[in-house]
Amino acid sequence: MQQGNDTWTNAHDLALIYTALGYGTDKQLADPEIISIKEALSRWRPEESDEAISEIVMETIAVILEGDADEEVARSMRSLKDALTIEQRRQALEDAVRIAEADGVFLDSERSLIAVLAEIWEVGPTHDRLMEESTVEFEDRPPWSLLHDIALLYIVVAHGSDNKLEDSEIGAMIMRLSVWQPDLDEAAIREIIREALQFYATGPSKEDLDDSATSIKETLTRSQRLDVLNDLAFIAEADGEYSRHERDMIELLAGVWGVDINLTGEGGQSVGL
Repeated sequence: MQQGNDTWTNAHDLALIYTALGYGTDKQLADPEIISIKEALSRWRPEESDEAISEIVMETIAVILEGDADEEVARSMRSLKDALTIEQRRQALEDAVRIAEADGVFLDSERSLIAVLAEIWEVGPTHDRLMEESTVEFEDRPPWSLLHDIALLYIVVAHGSDNKLEDSEIGAMIMRLSVWQPDLDEAAIREIIREALQFYATGPSKEDLDDSATSIKETLTRSQRLDVLNDLAFIAEADGEYSRHERDMIELLAGVWGVDINLTGEGGQSVGL
């Protein structure tokens, strides 16, 4: 997206790196992180209005949401190594750390991305100093993936109808999730489901669930989205009861994902139209 785009500037490269730290590592972009990103960019581009800074941030968020942002972020890191002086790179790294800390938790994945950034920019001593000085709580939280999004929706459908999860439903989740990434063993699949359950137990908001549904829509093809709906129907009937509530939830997701389905009366299999 950036290559050959005359409107893409060094400020966009910085914003993309900052946004990757704020959003890409935990799939959330909290208000304090957005504020920190805008404040950092304003220091680099003091002549820009707040509206112009916000537009730069929105453009970089769009890149992150496209799903292939890793390559773009790496390109921005390399580009800025050549564009910025050593002192500017040190300052930009310090801004990156402050953005990672803005939500009050410094994730292991955020530290890893900052370490890569420091290596590419050849500012290792600055990185070491900033890590030593950080007083924000360190949390080794595993990165959230598309499999987590799928697992979360499995859980929402299975648990939401009767407020319980049967062993048969968990078994159905393991079986179906394994198909999506067959190189993972059962222990790894169970860990993904456990992490999704842990998040579900915190009482995710409608916006959180919408984020997972949107991630699936934007990442998977129509055929793959239909496969997820078939998974949900299979899991819904795994306990022997396929409720109206479960049907309604699956039909709602089908509408969000732009997939026409027909839920048969026998069992729960969804069929694309």
